[in-house]
Amino acid sequence: MGAAKFVLGSAILGLFWSSLLKGALTNSTNRCDYPPCFCDHHSRLTCDCKEEGEELVLTTDGDRRLSPHTSRIVVSNCSSVILMNSSLASMVGLRSVDLINVANLSLVRQSFELSPRSTRTRISVKNCSIDAMPSFVFRGDVEAISFENVRIGQLSAFSFANLVHTETLRLENCRIESMEAQAFKKFDVGYLHVIGTNFGDQVPSRTMNDVEVYHKFMLDGVRMGTVRSEAFIVRSPKTVAIQNCVAESLESEAFDVTARGTVIIKNNTFGSLSIGAFLGIRADPEARSAPASLPSNLHDLIFKNNSVVNFEEGSMMFDRGSFRLELDNLLVDQPCDCQMLPVWKNNILNYTNVYSRFYTRQNAALPPTLSPQDAINETPETFLCSDGEVDRVPTSFVEYETRHCSLGGSILVFVLIIVGLLVLLILLTCLVVWCCRRRRRTSNKTWISVPTNTPDVVSKKNGVIAREAATSATPVDSRITMVVPDGRLYRETEFHVIVEKAEPLTTEL
Repeated sequence: MGAAKFVLGSAILGLFWSSLLKGALTNSTNRCDYPPCFCDHHSRLTCDCKEEGEELVLTTDGDRRLSPHTSRIVVSNCSSVILMNSSLASMVGLRSVDLINVANLSLVRQSFELSPRSTRTRISVKNCSIDAMPSFVFRGDVEAISFENVRIGQLSAFSFANLVHTETLRLENCRIESMEAQAFKKFDVGYLHVIGTNFGDQVPSRTMNDVEVYHKFMLDGVRMGTVRSEAFIVRSPKTVAIQNCVAESLESEAFDVTARGTVIIKNNTFGSLSIGAFLGIRADPEARSAPASLPSNLHDLIFKNNSVVNFEEGSMMFDRGSFRLELDNLLVDQPCDCQMLPVWKNNILNYTNVYSRFYTRQNAALPPTLSPQDAINETPETFLCSDGEVDRVPTSFVEYETRHCSLGGSILVFVLIIVGLLVLLILLTCLVVWCCRRRRRTSNKTWISVPTNTPDVVSKKNGVIAREAATSATPVDSRITMVVPDGRLYRETEFHVIVEKAEPLTTEL
């Protein structure tokens, strides 16, 4: 009996110590020990929620807390994920955070706060939906931030802020339903790329405020509603590319960008442009090593393959003191009109007066003097309009003027030919009438028919000319004379009576 009690006590004690040792060895309060997550021997946390319907909470509190030794976090295929504030702040060795295919991703203030002792960390959010992006969600030394195919219901002010030494900030194929001013606030980044993203119905003023870009600032395929004045305030990018974008309207100085190199604006569609929409794009004065007036020191500004519907004089002003402008293939997306073609061209090329008025109104000071401007190298394809007769196919101003507006136009030539023929016919008719009247007034001779009864006949008999009396008792008019040839020619001779003066005849013929 005593032996049995000893064996039973030993077994119970063994189970207790084994369970205690197992808990110590496996750290049962770690997030790694609870599905749908697990960790490998490299301290990488992987959570795949394919078979889990519950909400996944990533936090450093509670039984399922994140380990401070985590080097990588990958969360995918979850219906709901909450990343609590400062949950990453204790992870000194964290290298990357990837959130993929999350139907409802909830972020709070400082969700992506990193440890001040951590090395560069990459953050990637892909195929996720975020109802609200809070302020100050990032903090620390983030190497790269990538949002791909992400829906953001509300982008709050200072959502992208407090970034240090960030190499790349990339938003690709995202949809932002609404955003507040200063959503991107006061940080420096090497590359700022926004690709295929929808910025909603309105881009407020100072959406990007005091963002310094070292290498390239690019908006590629971005759809925007109304872009307010100074919506993009970006400093010092070496290259600026605004391409393949669609904007309903741009207000004055919508882009406040100081560039250290080439500016490319191409393949864009603009609905409406206000005065000076692009005038805020300037060269960085600190990057100049020579006076701005020297052509060799000007940067290139390429404005190519763009279309615009509504614009006015000064809508496409550029800082010609900072850039050499290359303007080509500008489509005025309106039906071609012979009267409007020179107006459109003048509004695009000549804006000296508007330039002065614009600066006087904006700055209440004397406008800067326009530097000497090189003429734009205009080609037949520089300016285009929509030809309504050919299903709104783009047609160059030159071609349309040649076919429809100039003297060489076929329709105008046809009309001129018809008018010319009518005028010529009228002149000929008038000439004929005038000649007939003149002939009638100046003519002294009139042809009349040969009388059948001749009262006074001159004939030749035997070589003697004699006057024969008429058989009738009618008085003789000596002015009427008929010459009768001899018999051999009589039958073959026409007789003409010449009356020296036309007047009523009193004799019977």
